[in-house]
Amino acid sequence: MKLRAWQCLIAFLSSVGLLAILVGLTLLLRMESSTEPKLFAHPHALWIGAEDGGVFVEITKHEAPDYYVEIRHENGGMWTEGWVRYGTRDSHPLSAAAIGGYGGEELYVYTGVAITPQKQGVAQR
Repeated sequence: MKLRAWQCLIAFLSSVGLLAILVGLTLLLRMESSTEPKLFAHPHALWIGAEDGGVFVEITKHEAPDYYVEIRHENGGMWTEGWVRYGTRDSHPLSAAAIGGYGGEELYVYTGVAITPQKQGVAQR
């Protein structure tokens, strides 16, 4: 009788263990990856966005206070590119990590910065 009870307990615990393993594997397979997307062709491009969408931002030319920025779609295709003016020659340089978002025409840093097709000239005095 004791032997039968132990066999039932072992069978029950084995079934629970197998079920737990199957549920764990199912959850693992369904879980979405929380790592940020990467562009292998543009390793310095930084993902700005969330799981539901965003853009890649890369600063390719640094001529403070002017910076050439490339905005790319999730698949790596070019969305837009152009010059932005940020700060002064002596101020802290703009980095992609300082960019919080892109609104279709403006980069959101601390204030909106418009992208222009040409480098902006020095302000006249």
